[in-house]
Amino acid sequence: MATSLVSQLAQIRAHSTNPLDLKAQKKAHSKSLLFNPHHAASQDFDTLYHICQEGWQELCRLDPRFLHFAGNLFSEQSKQEDRTQMTAAQNENLDKVLEDFMGLIGARLLLKPALKALEWLVRRFRIHEYNMTCMILTFLPYHASSIFSNLLAILPQRRPAAFKFLQPYIESSTCTPRHTIVYTAGRNQGFFNAFNAYTLKVCRSEQHYSTLLSFWSSIVSEAVSSMLDRSRLGRLELQKQNQEDVLRRVVPVLAEGLAMRHSADLRVGSYMILTILSSKTNLSEELLTSLMEMVVHKWDDVTHAGLICLVVLMQHKQALALPKKVSKALIALEHLADDLVLLSKTYNVEKLVLGLIFGIVKRLDESDGADQLRLIRLLLEGNLMQPKLVAAALNSMLRLLQSTTTDSGRKGHLDTKSALSDLILYLADSEAVGPVIQAALVDMESMTRQLGFDLLKKPATIEGVPETPEEDVEIHDADDASVTAPFDDLVKRITGQTAFEMSLLSHSQSYIFPSLAETFLVACQSQKTLVAFSELPVLRKSLAMTEPFFVSFFIRIWCGHYPIPARVAAIRMLSNYFNTEKLVADVQVLLPYILHALADPSLLIRRAATELVLALVSSYTAVSNHEGQGPQPSVLGKGQMYGQGKESDAITWLPWQSVTIFLRDWLAPHLEEFQLHPDQIGRSIVSTLSADPEGKDTGNGQQRFKKSFRASILTWLCTHVVNTPMCALKARLLPVLNRVSHVGQTVTVCLLIPVIAETMARGQSIIERDCEVEHLDVARYVDCVMDIARPDDEESVNLLRDWISNAQTAAEPLLQAAIFRRLRKLWPLLKQQIPLGKTILDLAVGEPGLHSDSIKQREALETLRDIELSSDTLQSFLQECPGLTDSGSKRGAKRRRTTSPPRDLGEEIKKTSLVLELVESSVTKAHLPLLGGLSKVMVGLQGYKQQSGIELHYLELLALNSMRGILDQAGNVQIARNDVRVDVLVDCIRNSTDPQVQQSALLLVSLLASIAPELILHDVMPIFTFVGSSLMKRTDDYSTYVVKQTMDSVIPRIMNSLRKRRKDSMSGMSELLLSFVAAFEHVPPDRRLTLFRSLVEMIGVDECLFALLLLLHDKLPQSKEVLQCSVNLLDCYGAETQLQTADRYLATVMDALNVKPTFSVFLLTRNPPNSSDQVVLDLLTHLILLLGDVRLRRKISQAFAAERSQIEPLRPLLSHITDQTLSLSRRFPQNLQINTLCQKLLALLLGGLPMWEFVPMLQDLLDRADTETRLDALKVFELRLGDGTPTPVNGHEACLGFLPRLRSIIDETEEEPIRRVALACVDHIVERFGKKDVEVVLKVTNAVTGPQCLGAGNREIRVTSLLCLSTIVEVAQDEFVPFVPQTLPKVLGVLSSEIEEGNCSKGLHNAAYSFFSSLLLYSPWAIAAPDLDLLLKVSHGSANASLDEACSAERRTTLEFIARQIESKECCAALERTWANAMAEGPEALKEHLLVLENLLRRSSKSGIGRQAEIFARLLTKAFDLRRIQFCPRTEDSYEEKEVEEVEDASNVAAIAMVTKVNDTIFRPIFVQLVDWAAASSAEAKVHRQTTIYGFFMHFFERFKSIVTNYAALILDDAIAILRKSVLTKEASKLLWVKVIQTLQECFKHDQDGFWQSPTHFGPISEVLLDQFKQAADISAADELIPSITDLAVAADSGAHHKTLNTVVLQYMRSDSVAARLAAVKCQQSLTARLGEEWLALLPEMLPFISELQEDDDEKVERETLRWIKQIEDVLGESLTPMLQ
Repeated sequence: MATSLVSQLAQIRAHSTNPLDLKAQKKAHSKSLLFNPHHAASQDFDTLYHICQEGWQELCRLDPRFLHFAGNLFSEQSKQEDRTQMTAAQNENLDKVLEDFMGLIGARLLLKPALKALEWLVRRFRIHEYNMTCMILTFLPYHASSIFSNLLAILPQRRPAAFKFLQPYIESSTCTPRHTIVYTAGRNQGFFNAFNAYTLKVCRSEQHYSTLLSFWSSIVSEAVSSMLDRSRLGRLELQKQNQEDVLRRVVPVLAEGLAMRHSADLRVGSYMILTILSSKTNLSEELLTSLMEMVVHKWDDVTHAGLICLVVLMQHKQALALPKKVSKALIALEHLADDLVLLSKTYNVEKLVLGLIFGIVKRLDESDGADQLRLIRLLLEGNLMQPKLVAAALNSMLRLLQSTTTDSGRKGHLDTKSALSDLILYLADSEAVGPVIQAALVDMESMTRQLGFDLLKKPATIEGVPETPEEDVEIHDADDASVTAPFDDLVKRITGQTAFEMSLLSHSQSYIFPSLAETFLVACQSQKTLVAFSELPVLRKSLAMTEPFFVSFFIRIWCGHYPIPARVAAIRMLSNYFNTEKLVADVQVLLPYILHALADPSLLIRRAATELVLALVSSYTAVSNHEGQGPQPSVLGKGQMYGQGKESDAITWLPWQSVTIFLRDWLAPHLEEFQLHPDQIGRSIVSTLSADPEGKDTGNGQQRFKKSFRASILTWLCTHVVNTPMCALKARLLPVLNRVSHVGQTVTVCLLIPVIAETMARGQSIIERDCEVEHLDVARYVDCVMDIARPDDEESVNLLRDWISNAQTAAEPLLQAAIFRRLRKLWPLLKQQIPLGKTILDLAVGEPGLHSDSIKQREALETLRDIELSSDTLQSFLQECPGLTDSGSKRGAKRRRTTSPPRDLGEEIKKTSLVLELVESSVTKAHLPLLGGLSKVMVGLQGYKQQSGIELHYLELLALNSMRGILDQAGNVQIARNDVRVDVLVDCIRNSTDPQVQQSALLLVSLLASIAPELILHDVMPIFTFVGSSLMKRTDDYSTYVVKQTMDSVIPRIMNSLRKRRKDSMSGMSELLLSFVAAFEHVPPDRRLTLFRSLVEMIGVDECLFALLLLLHDKLPQSKEVLQCSVNLLDCYGAETQLQTADRYLATVMDALNVKPTFSVFLLTRNPPNSSDQVVLDLLTHLILLLGDVRLRRKISQAFAAERSQIEPLRPLLSHITDQTLSLSRRFPQNLQINTLCQKLLALLLGGLPMWEFVPMLQDLLDRADTETRLDALKVFELRLGDGTPTPVNGHEACLGFLPRLRSIIDETEEEPIRRVALACVDHIVERFGKKDVEVVLKVTNAVTGPQCLGAGNREIRVTSLLCLSTIVEVAQDEFVPFVPQTLPKVLGVLSSEIEEGNCSKGLHNAAYSFFSSLLLYSPWAIAAPDLDLLLKVSHGSANASLDEACSAERRTTLEFIARQIESKECCAALERTWANAMAEGPEALKEHLLVLENLLRRSSKSGIGRQAEIFARLLTKAFDLRRIQFCPRTEDSYEEKEVEEVEDASNVAAIAMVTKVNDTIFRPIFVQLVDWAAASSAEAKVHRQTTIYGFFMHFFERFKSIVTNYAALILDDAIAILRKSVLTKEASKLLWVKVIQTLQECFKHDQDGFWQSPTHFGPISEVLLDQFKQAADISAADELIPSITDLAVAADSGAHHKTLNTVVLQYMRSDSVAARLAAVKCQQSLTARLGEEWLALLPEMLPFISELQEDDDEKVERETLRWIKQIEDVLGESLTPMLQ
């Protein structure tokens, strides 16, 4: 029972909030999204409200929906609301509001205002606790962002089970990865349901956003996939049950998601999940049907994704038919067929398409079927199904027809049957699906035969579906009752009507024909009604042989757009008539229309026409046999067939005999062939009419006929085609007749040209109406008409040209397009192209003032661009260019004013532009005659520019490109000067502002240079000057290509011409080079090198490189870019070219010094030759800068390092250059600048030689040259040795062999500069090659240490000697030991004297210490103790000499070597011996002395220090006694306080270094000894010594922390005594007091062993520290005392100790001393801040004192008290006002 009670109480406690628990309330208040807990805990709700309301206001500006929360969540009242005080109903209402807000803010969580607004909800309403699920799910889409980790940090420990997966990420404060969320959603049902419910709720509230929905879609899709994968495990029954569980959880969510119309992203995500469900589970038919209906429900804006989902669902459905709702939804889509075709590329849409067709067919009668039939047609033509599925669709349509036939009582079946019949027949003729439909119909032959009679119905109108059926249908008698009644009704309507027409083929409209046709279509369903129809009086069958009315009716039927069975019946009616009636008239009027039937695509119609032909053959044969030679029967319809007018009279009739031959000998033998294919009759006509004129067999089986017979047949057919009103006959026979050009003298086009004229006269609207009535493609019909025109018939071509020229035809685009298409075909065959071309050109330009974008103009432009224009035509076009070709005319102004009409410059430019475009596009051939015309156009354009100031860049560019294209195609041909005006091209290059014009002109010039160079040589030189200021400054690649192309073509030919005309081409070459030099600044920097290199190589490198360098420097002497470019250009070539260039450069300088210069006058134009000194100075400086480049020197050096055969050409060049340089130097003996430059040049030239080549040359120069040259030669050698370039072995040997010569120079020469350079050379040789032969190196040691070097008066020589000695030590190492006794004292003496004199140079100082360092590094044991002491003393003097930092660094390096290399005992002894000297030299020397000690301690081992601990302790004691020595007493030589502190810091560092190397056994006695040593002194000395050692103790406790806390016991009594006896009015005593306080504070701070918790330690020290408040007026309590007391309180960590401290401090708060009270208050502030609530446990004792201090007399005390009160309130979280009252 107790256990149960305990557990219940624990649960109550865990779920309850105690308002009296201040710590818990403060912790809850510190939970924040924006602020750290410490900062958040100090904020009140007023401050928070102000911050968070700003964020909410910004959100309102972004979305007005946030204003809804102004009266609740963000109202002023919300600051007072507390959820713990609300009722359950109030909390429930608040939850709804909060969840609405979080759903709305989710889209903007990454914005700062959103986080501010949420901060208020977290801090005031604690939504992270009360609305945790909603908040986590709101943040979850941003799980990878830092805001999610911030959320996790504030979540409480108690979380719903659905979010347990967040625990690891809460502990690690990291973001939750996506795969974890997916894994949880797939396995945690609670999380899955909560996530779905939250998403649907947001969508229902219309607060959804793409981030949430895309996240939900991806997570749920993967989760469902993983669920389904796991459901497949186990037995089949278990698998089925698991899958059903998944479906029960997922399908309701999808159903609700798909029902939301306003959320497209949610629907798309649901579609994706549905596809996964259907792919991974076996769904039932009912469920699949329901899912498909769900997909199409309200899917207006996401149909594409929905279609994909339907396709996938349909793949798993067994039934082929679609549900009714799905079919209706799909049919309602506008572009369903197009969408399915697009989807078919990725998905299998066959079943969906077939099901849709089944659905349409099944419900065809329920609505208007036209649109549905069109959809079926589009689906079948889209090739979306396999043939077997297409056959299934066709079967369903045929079954519908069959059921409709048997059930005729239902309304509307007539239209349905007709429309469906026509659709089937149309599909059978379709290119896309026709073969498949035909094959299927063959397989269903029995069904089609049963439906044959039904297919005779009139077709329903199907928009866009022409009737071109293929299948044959036989007529069967239908039920008499079903046919007779409608037929009788129709007959009654026409009974009593009289036809006044003689023929139904007349050009006038017939009022009786529609009624007759409707009756005939019904009569066709029964043979009985057909017979009855033929006997109708209105048809006048009895007069069939005397007037054409009877036959014309059936002609119109079979040639019209009627069902095939009706057309077949019409033909058979006449066949039966001629089989039963005697032929008493010539019925040749039927023959053209029989030909039309024989060319019909329907086999049945062709078959019926064959029967009619056979009937006519039989009748004609019978009449011919019976009548013999009697009079021929009259021609039926003559003068009547096409009406009572000229059309009937215009028919040319055939004789009876010709008709008989035509039927019997032409048609009858080939009827079987005509039935096979509709094109066969056309081929027969063409082959027969076009038979060989000599009557030879054409090889195609056709009988040969006479020419007269064929001509009469052609004329007869053409006249019928011309005069018939039926466009169908024309459309079918014109393509055949157009293939027959003529028969004898009978020309087809002459006979048919009236058709063109008639078509043009009737106009487009009438033609479109007629074609629409006859269901013809109007464009195809018009093309057939226009194809009559032939290229050899001028009349027809002129007819077309005149029609398009007529402005009245602009509104007939169909005819215009057809005529222009025909003209494009005729163009290549026309003999006279120019007139037509000009007409089309005028049309393309358009009429002035009219709209320039008419159809006619566009067609004309397209025609001109499509046809191939000849040179003559283009030339005529150029001549048509107005105002340009005649611009050079010299007619007077008066004559022009009186004869010329006003000019429209816009139209002229437009026409010229078009002509030039045509010329440019036609230059695939060499139209050479056009060059003259194009040149005249260019002249005209230039003249127009000069007159108006307007540049026609585009026209110029067209003309230039055309000329260039013509010349490209022409090859090497002779071109007249007048054909290409070079002066105009130069003008374009010079004056044009368009870079493209300049480029094209330049390319044309370059092309002319290769074809006809003589045309351009006189004009081309200025081109490059003009180009320099234009094209060369452009940065594009094409401009660069143009310039290079021009240079490649022009420059070589110019140079060849110059060489031919002049012996010396320097002047011409310089002129050419100057044109490029002048353009240097305009050329882009990255193009310069390429440009000038190409120029140099075109002219000749050896010939012009030096000249180009001179000219560049001459024109731009101060330009760094010129210098860099010159160096880069020189670097492009080898060493020989560089030396040759330098040689010719110097030759130019020498030539300029002559009295009569030869070639230099052309290159040195800036400086006259008379100013020779300045010229030489300038040019030598430039040459030195050129040759001084590292790359050039490296190339020369590499060249001399090659094989001997390659060096041979270089040596004479180098020797000649050296001679010229020396000669130039001798020519100006008094000019120091020139001599200096000559020496530099010589150094550059020699510096590039390899060492084994250079040393012999150097010896030669030293033997024969003067002092300056010798010095320069040695300097070159020094530089060569010092550059660090690797030298081969033979170079080593040469240098070492040169050492004796250098030693002799050192010993013998009197010139100090030479001696110094020789020493430097020795130094470099020893450093680089000395180890190869140490013996040779040691031989020069005496010379270096001798009076000429180390003992010389020249400081530079001494420095060089010291550096050389240092190098010798490094090389010789131990072998130098014999020289140490005599060398080291000398060096120390030299350095000591320099320091004592006070003028020690940096170089000598560093060189000496470099020698010391080398000696210490390689031979430290050779240094004796006196020398070591002297070295330390010299270092002390150096430290006190105020040298720069570099000298100090060098000295410290040497001192470090002393500590590291000298034995520890000897070094320590030397430090002790020289301690007094170091102290005497000053603080810097002493610090470095201590640094040596520190380094010595650091490098010594622990055992070594232990053995020598006594001597180290003595040294440290001396160091700690420095303050006493300096300040007791203080003199003028005493150190400053700051200096003493710096030395003490160094002493402390050394002491700490020692402590780290010893153990407690060794150091504790030393520690005690130091305390006793300091305490045993006199009073004044004691203060100074204790100050120093307590400074060390402070560092000691700070460095070793808690390890040495127990050492405090050794100084506790001493420290207490010092604090009690300190007189703070004295500076020394106050400083000691501060050191003691700081030492104690460090000890308090690092106490981890409870040392100060002991009463024996805490009591004395706390008492003495608190007593220091009495001296608060003399100390800075806040800086030293109070922190120390605070750290003591922390270390004490005891309530009793705290109470002790508090009691004493509170007593001082009532002290009479203001300073004491103020210090006590500040101490309380520090203790409160540090200990917090632990210290405030003593608050009841403090309250009376606080109350008193609030009214203290001192303002500072009162102010600090108020600050303390605020501090207490912040810690406690409540106000002290009630307590203080």
